[in-house]
Amino acid sequence: MDRRTFLATGAALAVPAWAQGTPAVRKLVVGFPAGGTADSLARALAPLLADAAISYVVDNKSGASGQLAAEAVRQAVPDGSSLLLTPSSVLTLVPLLYKKPPFDALRDFAPVACVCDHAFALAVNGNSPITSLAAYIAWARANPEKASYATPGPGSAPHFLGVMLGREIGAPLVHVPYRGVAPGLQDLMGGQVASTVNPVTTMLEYHRAGRIRILAVSNPTRLATLPDVPTFTESRLPALELVEWYGLFAPAKLAPPTLAGVSAQLKRVMQTPELQAAAKRLEVIPRYEDGASLARLLQQDQARWTAQVAATGIQLD
Repeated sequence: MDRRTFLATGAALAVPAWAQGTPAVRKLVVGFPAGGTADSLARALAPLLADAAISYVVDNKSGASGQLAAEAVRQAVPDGSSLLLTPSSVLTLVPLLYKKPPFDALRDFAPVACVCDHAFALAVNGNSPITSLAAYIAWARANPEKASYATPGPGSAPHFLGVMLGREIGAPLVHVPYRGVAPGLQDLMGGQVASTVNPVTTMLEYHRAGRIRILAVSNPTRLATLPDVPTFTESRLPALELVEWYGLFAPAKLAPPTLAGVSAQLKRVMQTPELQAAAKRLEVIPRYEDGASLARLLQQDQARWTAQVAATGIQLD
């Protein structure tokens, strides 16, 4: 055996069978800018998923409430080089809100695994005289033209949660969409918008610093990191209970052995102390479910959201 053949053989043996023939660099594609939950979660996962043969990089393709990233992965070569890390709403809620959705989540993507769950929260400026959810509701009813709320974009889960909140309290809120979480939070702290609905993890730092005030969370029970903040459910707004999962998806035609290999690798990573620490820091709850279970979650959520979207009458172009 000559030197070239020896080196080639050694390199092949270093790569797991399911990964042989795939690119040495894989992209974790997220549909939101840096600083949000999706980006932070991807950057925690990327180095843990990497091994001697394959590295992972985060590719932010923000826009259209996560749809640009989903579309990019849908159209990607199905060789394992592009994987979509996304909150469930991008595939289960957002398409239902558009007249012509760009993709069919059940047909166009191969579920790899569920990664975690996370909750949302309603917050106001830290200097606001509003100090409770009850006070916010009373203020919104008395000042409907001023009751604005920022979200990461139209059609996002926070957008829909704000719509539902307005319906439940009888005071339709004024939606102010942004391209991602950060600009909306900056305008909240600057006084340009009255409130925001966002993932809890994106607001904890500002809440602790007193720059914003979280009034309620969408989790079914109070969060350990926010023990004094009530849930919407205990505030007699059970319709606003919403926990969203994050999932990893591949293009629909990815080879089953590669799909199974990535899923197994993710399962191993999620059991590491490093991932557990990252989850605690990000205020997400690790939740590994294999591809078959993730497909069922996708179908269940689509059925749930279909009825709720129809009730609101929201339709986006």
